[in-house]
Amino acid sequence: MNRLFVHNPWFRLFGPLFSGTLVYLLLLLINDSVLSINEDFLSQELFVCIALAYLSQEFLRLSLLIFGRFDLENRPFLRVVLQLMVSLILTVVLVTGAVYLYFSKVLFYEPNFRELLIFNSIFSFITLLYVVLYFGHYFLYRRNTSKIKREELALNEVDHAFNHYVKGINPSLLFESLEAMLVEMKSNPDRAEELSDRFSEVYRYMLSKRKQEVVTINEEMTVAKHLIRLFNHLPYRKVELENLVKSGFQVLPTTILVLIQNIVRSTIVSEKQKLSIKFDEVGEMLTISYKPEEKLQLSFNQYSIKDLSKSYSYYTEKPISIHMDGTMRIIALPKLNLDERSNN
Repeated sequence: MNRLFVHNPWFRLFGPLFSGTLVYLLLLLINDSVLSINEDFLSQELFVCIALAYLSQEFLRLSLLIFGRFDLENRPFLRVVLQLMVSLILTVVLVTGAVYLYFSKVLFYEPNFRELLIFNSIFSFITLLYVVLYFGHYFLYRRNTSKIKREELALNEVDHAFNHYVKGINPSLLFESLEAMLVEMKSNPDRAEELSDRFSEVYRYMLSKRKQEVVTINEEMTVAKHLIRLFNHLPYRKVELENLVKSGFQVLPTTILVLIQNIVRSTIVSEKQKLSIKFDEVGEMLTISYKPEEKLQLSFNQYSIKDLSKSYSYYTEKPISIHMDGTMRIIALPKLNLDERSNN
């Protein structure tokens, strides 16, 4: 779309042939010499007009490329006026010089004012048409680009909202919790009731925070403790949480819950060993560290949190990083400090 047709090699080759021929016919019509076409159509004047058309078109194309390098996006009216004036002045100077050179060197006399006026009027009109076509394409391209950007933003918002919706439902945790409650209800009703309380706390938080942009880390960590107790009822490795976070920065809702779930689900199940997850602050980052013992068919990597990373990219330029430090895997999460929040 941004490739204007005037830069096409075929247009550059054949365009001046037609425009130059049209100029020649107009000159004959103005000079009342149309009948001379039957005698000698391929006259010297025809080739002169075509050559002038080639020369003016290439200079105009060069001016488009030069003006395209200037940053006048915020002042389109200034660009239209300036480019139109420069193009017309350039055309008049170029045509006047070429016609004067042809008349004096080939025809051996100087052109009069009327002849220069005719040549300059015709080629100035062609220049005006050329520039108008360019700006028509230019503004149409800007308008279409703006529409495409708005559509992309709308699509990203829908995608972002859908990801929040999916995270809020979390079908894997839902079915695992319900299955565990069904088993516990037969053998230990009190334990089943405790499991139900943890489950309701976690899901109430997930569903209530879906429309909120950010939450404080303290809110997230409170629900994370309920999630860990819930996981300790499920057939996964028992989890210990070490929380060294002291400041009150913000995170996206369910961020910590998503990370804990990915860590727990990717760790080999063991009744003897526990999984210790440590939360700490390092500058503008929240670090989550643990000793990985991953399942053979399921690992925790950047792809595992691609949706979370995409959500964070709307709010900060700092990415979520995952790296190893000795035997410890460290997840670095950027802190958020937004003034405005969405309503629940």
